[in-house]
Amino acid sequence: MATEQSKTPPPYMSYGIFNSTIETLAEATVPTGPLDRNVLDGISGADYGALMSGLRFLGLVDEHRKATAEYRELIQLSKRPKEFKEHLGALIILKYAPIIGDLDLDAGTLSQLEKAFRDAGVQPGQMLTKSVRFLIKALTEAGIKVSAYMTKPKPRVARASAKKTGGKQARRPPLQGGEIPAGPPKGFDRMPVPGLPSAFIQFPLDLTPEQVDLFGAVVNVLRTFAKGKSGKQEEIV
Repeated sequence: MATEQSKTPPPYMSYGIFNSTIETLAEATVPTGPLDRNVLDGISGADYGALMSGLRFLGLVDEHRKATAEYRELIQLSKRPKEFKEHLGALIILKYAPIIGDLDLDAGTLSQLEKAFRDAGVQPGQMLTKSVRFLIKALTEAGIKVSAYMTKPKPRVARASAKKTGGKQARRPPLQGGEIPAGPPKGFDRMPVPGLPSAFIQFPLDLTPEQVDLFGAVVNVLRTFAKGKSGKQEEIV
């Protein structure tokens, strides 16, 4: 019979969201009710869904999205970094044991880690990338050594193309409508802009609430640009 955890995919949320949620809850009393959008109103719908799924896998919320005793203890320990790391590390190793139990974290490779996730049912592509990224970040933050062969960035496709062109990097063709460019650099994530093909917002995973205000300033600049462009078109007409 399948366990409840086996039905839930491994966390694919960003570690930044996972950590910032703990910090937010640590600043107040953890509610006895569900951690719904009224409680966690500072994150997007997509991030909220990924967060709840990840917390469920880790046994930190129950089927009603209520914080478990394990989660409450982890939140309390967040103010004691050393104990928090030890507790987080033990939790990660325990919950991921069915996936990475036979993997050598000290000398394993990224391809081996990705295969372990695929064997566990994680689909190749963005979901696999995010799932692996969260685990590596969580292990690193917990002070657990992770093989350099797992953390080393994958070679860019452009480098491989350069070899085929005699050392000269091939020029990338322009993006077609709806196509998203290559993934974000390490330490960053992207949020697509609905209704605008190929448009997205790229942001660091350790983004703070204060830094979000900078994005608001950029939006104001874009608004001024759009209004100016619209005004010119009316003059032409």
